[in-house]
Amino acid sequence: MPHAPTERSAGALIHLLKVCLRDAAASRETREALGVLQDWLGIELEAVDSGKAGSHGVLTPAARGRVSAAEPSDGASLTSGLDMVLNRTKWKAAACRVSVGRQGLRHLEGGERSAAEAQLANQERALRDSLTGLRDTVPWMLDQPFGIRVSHEQAFDVPDESAAGLAVVAECYETLSFAVERARDLEEAGTFQDGPPRAFLYLLAEAQSALLASIVDAPVRSDSDQREVFLWLKEQTTRFRIYVDRHMRLDDLADCSQSADLRGRITRLSDELTRDRRDRRQRGQLLGKVRYHVGKLLDEGGATRSEADSLGVALKRWAGAGLDRSDRGLSEALQGLRERLSGLDRDVIEVLKGILGEDRAAEPAADAAGDEDRHVKSLEDARQLLSSMNVVLLAPPSSSVDAEELAAELCASEFDLSEVDVDGPKAERDATLEAALAGEGARLFLLGVRLGPEEYNAFKERCLERKFAFVRLPGPLVAPAIAHQVMRQVGWRLRAQLDGAAS
Repeated sequence: MPHAPTERSAGALIHLLKVCLRDAAASRETREALGVLQDWLGIELEAVDSGKAGSHGVLTPAARGRVSAAEPSDGASLTSGLDMVLNRTKWKAAACRVSVGRQGLRHLEGGERSAAEAQLANQERALRDSLTGLRDTVPWMLDQPFGIRVSHEQAFDVPDESAAGLAVVAECYETLSFAVERARDLEEAGTFQDGPPRAFLYLLAEAQSALLASIVDAPVRSDSDQREVFLWLKEQTTRFRIYVDRHMRLDDLADCSQSADLRGRITRLSDELTRDRRDRRQRGQLLGKVRYHVGKLLDEGGATRSEADSLGVALKRWAGAGLDRSDRGLSEALQGLRERLSGLDRDVIEVLKGILGEDRAAEPAADAAGDEDRHVKSLEDARQLLSSMNVVLLAPPSSSVDAEELAAELCASEFDLSEVDVDGPKAERDATLEAALAGEGARLFLLGVRLGPEEYNAFKERCLERKFAFVRLPGPLVAPAIAHQVMRQVGWRLRAQLDGAAS
C-alpha cells in the first residue's frame, strides 16, 4: 500500500480539475485560468526534459482584463494586454540602474560620492512610491540586487562584474519595453490589421527570451513580464496560425548581451513595416483613382477630353509618389483602355495616346532607376540566401520566362518553373499547385500569378504547414524585381534559417 497516498492525491487533483472544467463552461475567467495553467505546465515539462526543472516558471494568475486569443473582446486591441508590461519593464530597468549606481559608489569619494548617493536615494524613493500601482512586481533589484538583502552591510560590496551583469538585465528590460512600445505603435498605424507580422513576432520572442536568460543568476525564479509576453506570443501564434520556431523554448534562449543590436533590428523592421503600410495605402488610393477615370472613359458618353486630362493627372501623381510604372495592377487597369482606344473621339484619342505613350516610355526608365536605387543591393543579398534554396516560380503560361537565365541571375541552388493558368479549369490549377508543393528540402515559392482569395489562402496555409517561404510578386518577373520582393517580404526569415542551420 505504499502508493495509496499518491493515488489519493492524484484522485483529489483530478476531482478538482473536473470541477474547474464544469465551471469553465460558464465562466470565462476559469477558462483563461486553465489556459494559463496549460501553458505553464508545458513550460515546466520542457524544463524537466532539458534537465533545467525549477530554474524558472512561477505560475501566476492571468492578468485581469487580459484579452483571450480565442475570444477577443469587442474593440480591444491586440496589444492592450501588454500595457502593464510596458509600465513594469520601464520601472524594473530604472530600479536595476539604481542598484548598479549604488554598487558604483565605492569608486567615488568626498562630495562627489555624497551627491551621487543623495540622487540615487531620491530615485529609489520615487520608484518605491510608484510600486503600489504595479501589480505582480517583485522589486528584487532594489531589495537584494546581488543576492544579499540591502540591509546587510556587504550587500553592495560585490565585484564590478556583478554590477555589469545587473546592467545587462536592465538593458534587457529596456529592450523588451521598447519592443512592446513598437508593437503598440505598429498596431495603431494599422500594421497588425491582418495579424502581427511574423518577422516582428520573431524579434519580440527574442526580446523576452533574452530577458529570461539575463536573470538566470538573479534571486528570483521567473519574471512576470517575460511570462506575459511569452503567453501573448502563444496567443497570437495560435490565433493567426503563425509559426515562430526560435526562442520559445527553455533550451533555445537568446543572447542577453545583444540588446543594442536587437533594438536596432526592431527599429529597422518597424520603420520598414510602417513604410510598407504607408506605401500600400498610397498605392491603393492612387490605383483607385486611375481605375475610376479609366472606368469613366470606357463608359458610354464618359470619354471626354476633361476625363482624359484627369487620368493624366492621376498618372502623374502615381509617378510623383515614386511608384513603379510597370506595376501589374496599373498595367491591368490601363490595358482595357488601350484595347478600346480606337473607338473613342479623335481629340480624346490624341490626349490618351500621349498619356499612354508616356506611361510605356517611362517604364524602362523607371525600371532602370529602380534597379539602380533599390534592386541591385537586394539582388546581391538575395543571391547569398538563395544559393542554398530550392526556388519554385509559379508563373502564367503567357509570361515567357527564361527559367535558366533567371536561375543563373538569382544563383538559386535549384530553380523550377510551374505554369499556373488562373483562367483555366480549377482542377488543373489545383493539381499544378499540389505538385509544386510536394517537393522536399528548403523551398521558396515565388507567386507570380494572381490566385483568387480562397485559392491563395489555401496555398498560404499549405506553405505555413510545411514551413515553406513564399513571396508575392506584384511586378515584372525579372531577377532584380524578384530579389527586391524576396528581401522585403522574407529576407529576415531566410537569414534566420541559414543562421539556425549554421549553429
